[in-house]
Amino acid sequence: MTATSTDQRRWQYAAINVLTTLTDKAPPTLSPINWRVATTAQLQGEAPSGTHTERLTAITKWAEYLDIDLAARPGGDGMVTYHGRTERTAKNGKSVTIQLYLRTWPDEN
Repeated sequence: MTATSTDQRRWQYAAINVLTTLTDKAPPTLSPINWRVATTAQLQGEAPSGTHTERLTAITKWAEYLDIDLAARPGGDGMVTYHGRTERTAKNGKSVTIQLYLRTWPDEN
């Protein structure tokens, strides 16, 4: 079955609904992060610009808020990728995948 434009808009709406709910309920001390909304009912949160410590702190706090276990994987180029995921259900009943992502140099300041 091929996804239609209507399907993709419905899935994107589901992701936006989940993002709105998450950010509405987020504690005011939680730093904003960058979000990408996909047409496949997915959200990807990435740490904003800043120092390594600021970016890692932001993504770690969001992981705690969303109850996501972040895995750190060193790459062959010396960079470390932090990644984790969970799912939430939108008000239209669609399951939305939420991913957090950060790729950084471990000694970056």
